[in-house]
Amino acid sequence: MAEGMAMARAGSLVSKLESKICYHRDAALEYMEIKAVVGEVMEEKEMLQQDYRALKDELEEAKKTIVEVNKELAAGSAETSLSKKELELVKKKLQDWEAKQNLPELLNCSASEHVQPSNSKQGQKRSMRHQEVPSQGPLGIDAHKPDLAEERPGSMLVNNPIVGQTSVVPPSTDDDVVALREHLIKQFLEIDKYGGRIIGIKEMGKLNVKAFEIACAEKFRTTKAADASSKLYSLWQQRITDVSWNPFNMVTVEGNHQEVLNVNDDKLQELKKEWGEGPYKAVINALMEMKEYNCLGDRSTVYELWNYRADRKATLTECTEYMADRVQELTVVKRRKTRR
Repeated sequence: MAEGMAMARAGSLVSKLESKICYHRDAALEYMEIKAVVGEVMEEKEMLQQDYRALKDELEEAKKTIVEVNKELAAGSAETSLSKKELELVKKKLQDWEAKQNLPELLNCSASEHVQPSNSKQGQKRSMRHQEVPSQGPLGIDAHKPDLAEERPGSMLVNNPIVGQTSVVPPSTDDDVVALREHLIKQFLEIDKYGGRIIGIKEMGKLNVKAFEIACAEKFRTTKAADASSKLYSLWQQRITDVSWNPFNMVTVEGNHQEVLNVNDDKLQELKKEWGEGPYKAVINALMEMKEYNCLGDRSTVYELWNYRADRKATLTECTEYMADRVQELTVVKRRKTRR
C-alpha cells in the first residue's frame, strides 16, 4: 500500500518536471526568437542612423553649394550689368563715330548741289568709269562686296596667332573704332569656339574645308573620301601659303598697276579639271582674301568679324548688338536658375 502511494507520487513529480522542462524549453526558444528580432531591429536602426548622417552631410554640402551659387549669381549679375553699360557706351561711341563719318559727306553733297550744280553730270561720268574698272575678284566677280566697304576706314585686323606671321594692318581714322574692332575680335575669339553663331570670326585667307570634303565624297563615295579630302585640303593649304607660287599677273588699268588673279594658272586649272568647281573656287577665294587684306607678301591669314547669316563682313553695329543680345540671354538664364 505504502509502495503504491510512493510510485504514484513519483509519477506526479516526473510529470510536473517534464512540464516545467517543456515550459523552459519553449521560453528559451521564444527568447532566442525575440533576441534575433531585436538584433535585426538594432541593425536596421544603425543603418537608418547612417543614412540620416549621410543625408545630413549632403544637405550641408547642398546648402554650401547654394550659398556659393548665389554669390556667383550676384557677382554675375553685377558683371552683366557692367557689361550692358559698357555695351551701351560702345554703341553710343559707334553712333557718334558714324555720325562724324557721314557729316563731311552730307556737307560736301550740300555744297555740290548749291555751289556747283553743273558738275553733277561730270561726277556721274567719273562714277561710271570707276564702276567699269576690271574686277579684282575671282572669276571676274568683284571680291569686294558693297557690305565690305562699309567699315574700311576704321578697319582693324588681328593677326592669326596660330600662323604666327605679320599681316599689314590698314590705317585707321579713329583710334576708338580701331580699339573697339580689335577688342571685339578678341572677345569673339573667346565665344566663337562654341559654334552655332550668327556673328563670329572668319579666318581670311584660309581654305573652306567643306568644298574639299564634298568633292572627295562625290568622287570616291567610300570610306576613303575622308582621308582623301584631308590630304587634298592639306596639300592646297600648304600650296597657297607658298610664296614661291604666284598665280597673279600685273596689269595696267587707266595708268594704275594692279595685280589680277590668273585663273588660267596651270595649277589652278589642274585642280579644277581633277576635282571640280568646289575646291577650285575655294582656292581662288582664299587667294583673293589674302590679296584683299594685303597678305600675299607672307601668305598669312587674319581674323575678321563675319556675319555668317549674310555671308559677309560684319559691321561694328551688328557685333555690338549681337553681344548685347547674348548678354540679355545670359541674364534671363541666370534669373531662371535663381528662381529654381
